[in-house]
Amino acid sequence: MNGRPVWLASASLHDFFGRIIPSARWSAGDRWKLESTLLEVLAGVGDSSRERFFRMPVTACIHRQLTAAEEAGLRPEWHQAPAVHMAGGPMEILRETIPGALSTRPCVRPGQRNVPAARDADVFLLVDCGHCDPCRARAAIEDAP
Repeated sequence: MNGRPVWLASASLHDFFGRIIPSARWSAGDRWKLESTLLEVLAGVGDSSRERFFRMPVTACIHRQLTAAEEAGLRPEWHQAPAVHMAGGPMEILRETIPGALSTRPCVRPGQRNVPAARDADVFLLVDCGHCDPCRARAAIEDAP
């Protein structure tokens, strides 16, 4: 959202036994249910004309830009505190109302970091390759003062 603050809602799916269902195994209906749930959570906040729906290995997420009034209502410290770290890129953009910056695109050749406790090869952390255009764009933001 071009550096503007966003609301973030995320959700995951679990099977009957409480195990996470990785996003690689979601059906179109699962994605629809997750998006509907996230939109319901975000009802009444942010600018719905400026949002992005994307997936990570185990979550579906929506970024929705704050409205001008919401942003104006942030305490001054919000704008004065230095950023700490930028999140890595998404696994896949499912829907967006405005084209995202290059830094918001998925890594072209992402790596994976296993989560041993998960005991499921489809449950992992994404690792940016660091060399493709989206990764370099994220790194440039991370390195900015």
